[in-house]
Amino acid sequence: MKSRLLSKFLTTILVGTMVAGSLVGCGQQTATKPSEESQVSTETQVNDDSDQTTEVVPEEITYPLDTDIELSIWVKDQLNLNSAFLNAEDSPFHTGLSEKTGVDLEWQFPSAGTDKNTAYNLMLQEEKLPNIILGSVGGVQNGTELLQDGLIYDLTDYLPTYAPDYWEYINRPENAEMLKALKTDDGRLYSVAATVEGDYNITYCGPVIRQDWLDECGLEAPVTMEDWENVLVTFKEKYGAVFSFSQRRYNMAGIGNGTGAFTALVNRYYVDENNKVQCAAVQPEWKELLEIFHRWYDMGLLDKDFATMDDATLRSKVLNDEVGVSYTAMSQLSNWIGDARKENTGANWQGFEHPTVTPGEPTKYIQTRRDAYGGEVGALITTSCTEEELILALKFLNYGYTEEGIMYWNYGKEGETYTVDANGNVQWTELITNDSTGISDALSKYTGVSGLGITIQLANFVQIKNEETSANAVYKWIDNTIAKEYCLPILAYTPDESMEFSDLNGPINTRVSEMALKFITGDESLDKFDDFVKELESLKLDEVIAIQQAAYDRYLNK
Repeated sequence: MKSRLLSKFLTTILVGTMVAGSLVGCGQQTATKPSEESQVSTETQVNDDSDQTTEVVPEEITYPLDTDIELSIWVKDQLNLNSAFLNAEDSPFHTGLSEKTGVDLEWQFPSAGTDKNTAYNLMLQEEKLPNIILGSVGGVQNGTELLQDGLIYDLTDYLPTYAPDYWEYINRPENAEMLKALKTDDGRLYSVAATVEGDYNITYCGPVIRQDWLDECGLEAPVTMEDWENVLVTFKEKYGAVFSFSQRRYNMAGIGNGTGAFTALVNRYYVDENNKVQCAAVQPEWKELLEIFHRWYDMGLLDKDFATMDDATLRSKVLNDEVGVSYTAMSQLSNWIGDARKENTGANWQGFEHPTVTPGEPTKYIQTRRDAYGGEVGALITTSCTEEELILALKFLNYGYTEEGIMYWNYGKEGETYTVDANGNVQWTELITNDSTGISDALSKYTGVSGLGITIQLANFVQIKNEETSANAVYKWIDNTIAKEYCLPILAYTPDESMEFSDLNGPINTRVSEMALKFITGDESLDKFDDFVKELESLKLDEVIAIQQAAYDRYLNK
């Protein structure tokens, strides 16, 4: 499939380099020095004793590195071994990363069946930590605490010199919001982050519909909630099909935008036009959404099993023509399309726009986030490293932000897992397309961004790993949206704030989820919605909002 949104990295690498014949990925790769125009190619530091300034010059780094030092990497998630391999020595991607970077790596993974958060916490208690910790490592809040505990390095002064490609990228003007999210409140950088190319990678959930049924019934894709109800009634009467979804997917955002609500069936906080933190679950728009869901539940338009639905059960219902409209992820939509083709059901699933209160207005709440940072995914360098190991670790992690590194993390080895046609389009080889376990599983063997890797996950990777229809659905979900303006960023709390927020917000979250189900099923009348709001206030909702507001105000001033 030819990508509609090719990365500027891909354009530079493929068109500018491959077509010219000087292909990267063959032989040695030199880390790109930041351009003079970027204004971050060098950094001036002040010597407090002499008031003189010194210029920090990026080191020119050539891959593979010439070193005999081995680095240990503890992997929480995101880059775990494919189940086909017993250890990293059997894994093509992991061994290839050592080959490309020149660094011998000792990979450490939690034991099979172990809770990853528990394994992570136990690992932090060890006397000697691994050199690098990789995966979902808790975002800026956890980074701040680990810095205070002296467990990880403050990388601020090291990045410009020893991770120049990463440093250049995070300091681009268009990445200003991301850079804020990567910094602690006092301006320190503690990780080399996993990032994504842009809005296409960030948004992966949205509404989908049986287009073949719409066509048979002479209907257009619904826009307003009134349109949705009309379609659902028609599908119920003609096909016996309902609106259904996996809770895991739906709670990412759902269809609250159809009433102006900023949540699905869970508690959610957002910022309004005045940069004030608000709780979505106490707003009248959410009550309206619950009223609609309750009516659909009583009319049999909403799947009675919605509260316990998972991806596997929903997939079975979809294949059996029990579902006409859903809210799901791009990857799941790809599964449904593949199932329909394999079983020759004739089902034509398509993505369509989120509902809105008024046709044509931009959406304010969809599944997205504020910036291109993975939120909490990245690599930490522990203070178990000597300075020499620290510098090597930075150079190793920097590889993912070089031109060659971006290609390797996203596509694997050229000629083995992918080729590039005359137009600069990446094509998977038969090693990937003919894998008996499917493309997605094959990519987890040979590439590093099936989750998030220490690189930039390219939009093109996401597109060509999915069904074309599924990949195109994302454009319908992200077109005409201003949702990011209302997203809370990843916030850092003081120790006292963190403890208080955790203690207070847990019971609030639980109560919101409980009452959402009761209101929808009718176990609790929506006449009691005001009492529900008062109950949340008694649980000190105002204090929870105040904690977030203080942290958000600090974020704005970074």
